[in-house]
Amino acid sequence: MGDLTQKLVAQIQHAYATKTALNIQAGNTKTSLGRHTSGEVIDVSEHAGVLSYNPTELVITARAGTKIKHLTKLLAQTQQRLPFEPPSFGGEATIGGTVAANQSGPSRPWFGSVKDSLLGLGLINGYGQAMQFGGQVMKNVAGFDVTRLQCGAMGGLGLITEVSIKLLPAFKLSRTLTFEMTAQTALDAMQHWSNLSLPITAMCHCKNTGQGLLYVRLQGGTSGVEDAQALLGGELLLPEQATIFWQALNEGTLIPRQDHQTLWRWSGASDAPIDRVPNTCMINWAGAQRWALEDTSNTLSQDLEQSICQYQGGNRLGEVNAGVSAPQKALQQRIKHAFDPHSILNAGRVYSWM
Repeated sequence: MGDLTQKLVAQIQHAYATKTALNIQAGNTKTSLGRHTSGEVIDVSEHAGVLSYNPTELVITARAGTKIKHLTKLLAQTQQRLPFEPPSFGGEATIGGTVAANQSGPSRPWFGSVKDSLLGLGLINGYGQAMQFGGQVMKNVAGFDVTRLQCGAMGGLGLITEVSIKLLPAFKLSRTLTFEMTAQTALDAMQHWSNLSLPITAMCHCKNTGQGLLYVRLQGGTSGVEDAQALLGGELLLPEQATIFWQALNEGTLIPRQDHQTLWRWSGASDAPIDRVPNTCMINWAGAQRWALEDTSNTLSQDLEQSICQYQGGNRLGEVNAGVSAPQKALQQRIKHAFDPHSILNAGRVYSWM
């Protein structure tokens, strides 16, 4: 592991000159996301390592191939954490891929997404030019919007080489409560409890057995968590069981999908009606994220196309992400051309026209 920037620059420059499509890979944990694409593999997995870590300033900078599990272990030594709670995917996920895929955990509504913690990054554009954007402190906002553009671009706007992230202190205590209730009752409870001053960091309802279970995670100072638990009631989940549940939720393994099924993910207003997404089997982010599992042959409702993603399964050659308006499409195409004029970097991974 080490600095492979010059090697990566040379490979992209050659691809630019020959107009060769490149497929960016590192931990290779997100192959099921986005559209299916092909190209010559450019491997970032060995471009890893922490470049700087200042616990006092709550900032860490690491190369893109650095694994999430390594960052989590390092931060735990000083009782700090990544605010956006990224999935580790069995320990193989990398920080660069996490930023590119814009993946945030169950605490997203309370602590923000990846882009809210991203201070700056380095990347190599489609010309083969190494560039730096942002900085290591929030007041340094030079190019900050360009930094945020990389979140969710799936590598289509450049190969991320390093990232700088702001951190938060670790929680003193964590407890998970469960409540047996229907999806509608759970949605009402989530809306009510979200408006209270409680140390809630995750709320999820799963239709696993019977009416289903609402899971509520409390994290923070000892007294605050204990007071909230006394107020809410419910059944206390054992710490080991809670860890397994939230990890499974974060890594997308709570909903078993068969080969003939497609898993859909809807994102929108947390107070949207329970029937906004037909056949909802799981509600996350206190109602702002709904999951539905359907037979692949079923057609998608037209009024959902602007807010739903074909997360896993189904035809990955067609469009799988939420639709965009004509002006948004034109803008995204111009941005893509500015960063990657020959469209050699993960071309078509997000949309067929990018």
